[in-house]
Amino acid sequence: MENRHRIAQHFTASGVVLCHEHILLVHHRRIQAWLPPGGHIEDFEMPHEAAAREIFEETGVEVEMLGDRLPQTGDPDAFFLAQPLCLHAVRARENGEDVYHLDIAYLCVPRGFIPGEPAAPGALPDLKVGEDVKEARWVRLSDLDRWNLAKNVREAVALALTALARS
Repeated sequence: MENRHRIAQHFTASGVVLCHEHILLVHHRRIQAWLPPGGHIEDFEMPHEAAAREIFEETGVEVEMLGDRLPQTGDPDAFFLAQPLCLHAVRARENGEDVYHLDIAYLCVPRGFIPGEPAAPGALPDLKVGEDVKEARWVRLSDLDRWNLAKNVREAVALALTALARS
């Protein structure tokens, strides 16, 4: 993209967590908007591991990644990673400087949840808000237009719903 800013880039990972026609969102303290849980990838951590860790740290929800099943090589020097839903860039501000978060977003469901199964009363997993976020909530997908969402969230949700419909 020719008109993008020439600023530092940091890799992050996040999870679009869907359950019974709801999405798991967190209200981020710094940006004051709602977005899927996620954060920076730590040294020695694979992107899908970072996404699962961040989701758990921010909401208390354990997740499973959805996507194509890739072959297991059994080789620690050559292997396949979980397939992301998408990779997107969002301009952010960190420590007083502008950066791009190159976010590797994964389609996820709460551990043990089966996509498409009917909702039972109280079927949404309980949430435990982590210190990095102000609040965490299960938001009905049909109500997303009422929420102050961070950039690219609506588009990521549309990609997730398309991917679920194909599976």
